[in-house]
Amino acid sequence: MALINPEHLFSQADAFLLQIGRSSLRQADLRRTFSNAYYGLFHAILTAAADEAVGRTRRKDPLWTLAYRSVSHQRLKSICNDLQAATLKPKIRRYEPPGGFGGHVVTIAGAVSDLQDRRHAADYDPSLSFLQTDARAALQTARSAVNRLAHLNAEQRRAFLYLILFEPR
Repeated sequence: MALINPEHLFSQADAFLLQIGRSSLRQADLRRTFSNAYYGLFHAILTAAADEAVGRTRRKDPLWTLAYRSVSHQRLKSICNDLQAATLKPKIRRYEPPGGFGGHVVTIAGAVSDLQDRRHAADYDPSLSFLQTDARAALQTARSAVNRLAHLNAEQRRAFLYLILFEPR
């Protein structure tokens, strides 16, 4: 199975930003950096969710792929926006782990929302110009969120990932 490794997307973005001998980076390279930053985080979350629901050792199982592919960008952003609210909606609060979701989940959720907005702007708004400093910041945000995801405690991780996989009603 050829999983998308988030670090490979991040490394590719680093290469865009480290081009030597050019007076300024091309807008296409900066735009791809925003896209790679978002997609690196997106695929890290999908992998974690499928591993949580089906099992890391069952990655070749069609059910693992079903879980991985079940998360839409819209759904992910919606849940992440809900998790950032000062007061959780009852449909989210019902699944809150003991001790709450914690700062790491809220930070990951914020990164998803921010990076998705930046990716949409980079991919679809030709009127915008992008700065290398902003592209680097987006890439750092994505890397930090992936690291936080890897270090969530088990209860927070499970609740976060299950909310992404299964729509609360």
